[in-house]
Amino acid sequence: MKKDFPRDPESRILEDALCLVFLERQFGELAAKTTDAKMVNALQKAWKKMTPTAHALAGTLSYAPREKALLNEALAKSE
Repeated sequence: MKKDFPRDPESRILEDALCLVFLERQFGELAAKTTDAKMVNALQKAWKKMTPTAHALAGTLSYAPREKALLNEALAKSE
């Protein structure tokens, strides 16, 4: 369970794992049926929850061109 997120290290690891699984396994399918604006918003929220280590791992994943563009847009807007 996620208890005392984000202060609890175990809940941070769990959240990182959930976000990485989403990016690797579910992102493409969800992006195909979701508007760009909603997808960018969801990506920004997920990215804020992730640790720097998870950010680095997310950068090594393979993305389809549209997914990569959505992720780039989300990250550019969050800076």
